[in-house]
Amino acid sequence: MFLLDPFSGISGDMFLSAMIDFVDKEELINIIKKVINVDIEIKKVKKCHILANKVNIIPKDVEYEANTYKEIVNIIKKANISDSIKTSALEILKILAEAESKIHNVDVENVHFHEVGNYDTIADIVGASYIINKLNLKDNCFYKPINVGNGFVKTEHGLYPVPAPATAEILKGFKIFFSDINEELTTPTGAAIIKYINPKLIKESFTVKKISYGAGDKDFNNFPNTLRVFKIENIKREDIVLLETNVDDVSPEVLGYLHDILDGRVRDLHFIPTFMKKNRPAYTIRAVVDKDRVNEVAKIIMRETGSLGIRVFKIDRIIADREFKTIKLFNEDVRVKIGRVDDEIISQKPEFEDLKKIAKKYNIPLKELYKSIKQIN
Repeated sequence: MFLLDPFSGISGDMFLSAMIDFVDKEELINIIKKVINVDIEIKKVKKCHILANKVNIIPKDVEYEANTYKEIVNIIKKANISDSIKTSALEILKILAEAESKIHNVDVENVHFHEVGNYDTIADIVGASYIINKLNLKDNCFYKPINVGNGFVKTEHGLYPVPAPATAEILKGFKIFFSDINEELTTPTGAAIIKYINPKLIKESFTVKKISYGAGDKDFNNFPNTLRVFKIENIKREDIVLLETNVDDVSPEVLGYLHDILDGRVRDLHFIPTFMKKNRPAYTIRAVVDKDRVNEVAKIIMRETGSLGIRVFKIDRIIADREFKTIKLFNEDVRVKIGRVDDEIISQKPEFEDLKKIAKKYNIPLKELYKSIKQIN
């Protein structure tokens, strides 16, 4: 999990520079070069005595026909890169284009990027898209309030207030602040990248695992022009409630029915064989529920079993992040549930129903399909 700290704003090259410590540098360079013919320099610099990464996109002596939204879209679409990176790049570019379209009252297809530039913007957007996909950042990241700078910025249309109109449009809904630095600290490209990532505002304490700094082009007196990124411990916890009661006079049919009607209302449900007073065989009914469903579920259990009391335990539990990916097996779709703890994959389990369907269709033992899935993963 990552936390973006734009205390000195954010731009496309600052994002690449700050995140490059967490990805394969050569892979990043190769991805960008597959899209746009540029040279890329990666070096260490100091900003107010803070050591930071600096990624420089250097143009070659060629004509870059990439000034309009249409032209840049075509360049990205034709590139020999993965569909996921391509999709992210096009979405970031669309965020930029829609903001410019609204500000200047022109159709998106006719947007001409004046302040945004061309070759370096393409490199920044494609590089950011690679990083976002590689590190699973989208909807899975935090940020601190964004420093937009202050004063005015010179544009082709004249002096605009900071943040520039397109930047301000993109950052609607984000926490921003002005500073004493009379410069544009957050650029439209940087704003579009953070908009696409869709991070959550950090509101709680966290444990830092690693820190990286990405330098901007400008130098300020007594103020480091860098984007700071924290890699933080990603251990998720949640508050839930455990309901529990013992019953010794309920038939299996009633328990089966109780299981059916609680489906969808509880997180988990157990009937645990036990012994009660006078050595009577019995069951402990144990239901894990959300806080807002405690009364509803407790009432159902008591009404169906005749129990005169339900024990209520408020508990805190650690949970894994869960996501699904779809793979092909015998040209059939199989969903695989992936579990992560602190960004480490701890389990990959195929959906039973998907495998059962394939086993029946092709008359293959189910256990052989499980073996095939393991080889694919």
